[in-house]
Amino acid sequence: MQDYFHKAELNLKKFWGFNGFRPGQDEVVKSVFDGKETLVLFPTGGGKSLCYQVPATVFEGMTLVISPLVALMQDQVQQLKSKGVSATFINSTIPSYEVEQRLVNARNGMYKLLYCAPERLKTSLWEAELPRLNIDLVAIDEAHCISEWGHDFRPSYRDIKTSLESIADQTRWIALTATATPEVQKDIVESLGYEAPNVISRGFSRPNLKWWVVKSPKKKQKLEESVQKGAQKGDGLIYGGTRKNCEHLADRFSRLGIKTEAYHAGVESEKRKAIQQRWITGETPLVAATNAFGMGIDKPDCRYVIHEEMPYSLEAYYQEAGRAGRDGEESFPILLYRESDYYKADDRIDQSYPTLDELDHVYQILCDSFYLAVGSEMEESMPFDIEQIKKRGKLKYGKARAAMRILDQFDIIAMHEEVKPAVSIQFTLSQNAMKTFREKCKNDEKAEFTDKLERMFGGLAFREMVQLDEEYVLEKLSIQRNSLVKALNVLMQNDQVLVFEMHKQRNLVKVLEARSRKLPLTKKEVESHRNNLFRKLEHMHGYILTDTCREVYLRNYFGDTDAEPCGHCDNCLKSKSAANETPSNDELKVIYEELKSQEKTLAQLCDSTGQSKAKVQHGIQFLIRENKVTTVPEKPGFYKGI
Repeated sequence: MQDYFHKAELNLKKFWGFNGFRPGQDEVVKSVFDGKETLVLFPTGGGKSLCYQVPATVFEGMTLVISPLVALMQDQVQQLKSKGVSATFINSTIPSYEVEQRLVNARNGMYKLLYCAPERLKTSLWEAELPRLNIDLVAIDEAHCISEWGHDFRPSYRDIKTSLESIADQTRWIALTATATPEVQKDIVESLGYEAPNVISRGFSRPNLKWWVVKSPKKKQKLEESVQKGAQKGDGLIYGGTRKNCEHLADRFSRLGIKTEAYHAGVESEKRKAIQQRWITGETPLVAATNAFGMGIDKPDCRYVIHEEMPYSLEAYYQEAGRAGRDGEESFPILLYRESDYYKADDRIDQSYPTLDELDHVYQILCDSFYLAVGSEMEESMPFDIEQIKKRGKLKYGKARAAMRILDQFDIIAMHEEVKPAVSIQFTLSQNAMKTFREKCKNDEKAEFTDKLERMFGGLAFREMVQLDEEYVLEKLSIQRNSLVKALNVLMQNDQVLVFEMHKQRNLVKVLEARSRKLPLTKKEVESHRNNLFRKLEHMHGYILTDTCREVYLRNYFGDTDAEPCGHCDNCLKSKSAANETPSNDELKVIYEELKSQEKTLAQLCDSTGQSKAKVQHGIQFLIRENKVTTVPEKPGFYKGI
């Protein structure tokens, strides 16, 4: 094991340029090399990916990474390739012939990491290839997806262990997540069959973050004040909810002299990349974004993150707000709130959540639009337009979108939005004829170009269209997009040696199983998922309403019961200003006895003890610090004695 770890340290420097692992990463890497069943709980930006990527470069065989996020898969594979680490991915966005080719390459030892969507593990092609793959490590990213109590439950995640049963005892296992409550952690361990799990957590403490909630009916005014104060500290980010609002905020703050750009799914892919880059470099100090922003983006010196809209879960809030202060310097996650926000969010879930009949209706519309007969399977992913589904289903946009997301979450379909641009090529000559063409070609550059194309797209391209990511092709050929299109047009129209197609960014969907007469979902499953959304919203509301330390509330929610008041969130500072309201030992005893006998809110404690709000609040803070009282995660705003 010591030799493995030494090589891991060398490869960390060689491929990533880091002189050593961060605290916690080294413990995880050693656990993996020891063959221990490992569960990693690191906060957003805590460096989870390196915990399996670095060991992957050390093992002789391959590391299989299970991930539900297509965009993140593609980004990580691209980053690994740029560092000289061989990697690829398979998911529903790529044609079956390309999946087959990549699995053959994997079998032949061409990759150190293979990223795979969980639903792919159930295909006959995967089942046939699995015994031939030399897998040394299985890494399950976003492991909270295993649990129905998680904020992004996916049933296919619960089948991972079963799908890989034949190699379960011959390989190492690691599961990783940034957001897992105690019940979710328990679910992960049980689902993966971990017998003696090594749970490694860096905790959920972010001591440099000053958690703040601003409660006011005048949110616009408070937002302006917050941004102007934040801008004095450095660059920032506003989560503005809707696309329209993000555009409005970008215009508003730019007029106030703070250059701001809007980021949302309606902005073209290349433009979004440029916005990201300008924000990361500091050229654009402020971005107003929907929750489409953030994945895979690392800006260490973001000084403030403002949520103008109330998030629907603490998991989402913690991840988004946690983009502030990744360099460890003082930073401010600020949530603006007015009372109507909660009722608006509650109503939005209620009104937009589809019934089982509406889900079935959308399912049938999708199948009909792809001319899929009952009992037949869909071979490839196809483009889809949510507006068409909305129109044909006579549904509101929000409900049509929610229906698609739920069908995706329950693995009825695989939906991939904003799939990156791609290039498809098929050679119209035989391989021998192509060789002759190159030999007789008077233009050396053209001959070399066609040779590179043939090597890149492979022998399969002589029989059928082969599709590759546009970014990958341009990088390999060291060419601009316009030049590529021009060169391919010459080869197609003048030389007639190939045909090609350029695919723009698009939304793709695939019905995963043979079409059923009736949607393969039960009313109980649908309602359980809906109830969990309301439950998550209640915890988020509890965070806003709590009068005690916000960091304690967050950390308790994620199972970190040793949390002590941070001393610098808005509630802690209010408590300090009320220091003269410190309760006596007898008053503390009264508060403690009340909470030992029954769970209560702050207001109920004030009534039952006759003490002031400030005094009771101060007492609760002290008792939490002494590990005698804790919050009640399932009942936001309540406390109980330990």
